[in-house]
Amino acid sequence: MVRKLSLGRLADKNLPFSWINLMNDLPNMLLELVKGVSEEFLYILPYLVIGVLFEATIRTLKWHVKIRKALTRFGILAIPAATLLGVASPLCACATLPLVISLLVAGLPLAPAMALLVTSPLMSPASFTMISGMLGTNWALTVLVCAVVLGLFAGYVTLLLRNRGFAEEDIFRKALPQGDFHDPDYPVEALRCECGQQLSHRVDRCTHNKFLVFWARFWEGGLKIGKFVLIGLVIEVVALLFIPNGWITGLLEGQGIAPIFAITLAAIPLHLPQVTATSMLFGFYLPDPGQVIPLAKGAGIAMLVGGPVTALPVMAIFISMFKPRVLVLYITLCVGGTIALALIFRALPITI
Repeated sequence: MVRKLSLGRLADKNLPFSWINLMNDLPNMLLELVKGVSEEFLYILPYLVIGVLFEATIRTLKWHVKIRKALTRFGILAIPAATLLGVASPLCACATLPLVISLLVAGLPLAPAMALLVTSPLMSPASFTMISGMLGTNWALTVLVCAVVLGLFAGYVTLLLRNRGFAEEDIFRKALPQGDFHDPDYPVEALRCECGQQLSHRVDRCTHNKFLVFWARFWEGGLKIGKFVLIGLVIEVVALLFIPNGWITGLLEGQGIAPIFAITLAAIPLHLPQVTATSMLFGFYLPDPGQVIPLAKGAGIAMLVGGPVTALPVMAIFISMFKPRVLVLYITLCVGGTIALALIFRALPITI
């Protein structure tokens, strides 16, 4: 069932658009927009809270940090270990790339680093919870499987290319200065970590109380994830207002291969964190108890995998830090892997 907002005359796609109609209906339109976003946000709020609680626990206990430090000692198992770290880590793509570069400087091969970088934006405890609440558990499990498969694929392809210009000493544009990325005086500004300014770190320095640190991390995570959720909901409500519903639902429900390529390629220049992409889809397919969401498998994977993995800020740092061939490899793995996964799931005789 496609959700429709009652947004005055502008919601009627049979009426010609005019700025006069827009100005006349602006107060009602804004009221309905706020109402629509509020209703959907309240619906998903419990899942948001649960997901942020999981991530706050992981960050407080520093489980992901402990695994990260062990990555350089995993040897042949480094790629699977990096993939599992990626799906368990609460870090987004923009936070993962400086971490990955620091690991490369510390001696981690590019293959597990690429697996971590590809996997991290696709799944996290909060992402799994939010997808389950908004699109259903089957879609959450599907994205989790896609994240693991894509991470392993990226890692082992990079490993095969190691002797073809992708060894650790051949990938950076120039040698990075030695030092701690957490040092406020680290000379490379793009990699300089400012986590020491976060509320949770200030609380930790002042109190050393894990309980207070946990709630500070919960507050930070809630603000970060809630922001991306709201962005997705606003985009969805505005799209319902100005774009004919049939265009969007036809693309997302399309069973052919054209929607897969169209969505994957369209998502490349967009910055779509996982919860934002999920929130956009949620508005079009608001699930009721017992309802099957009519979202095509291929199109859904193209949106939920292709959107988050090709983040513009990540590619910008790639361009400034790495040689061009590393960026080409990253985009090829992400785009090619997304299309392959979407086509495979489309062909499988399963229902999501």
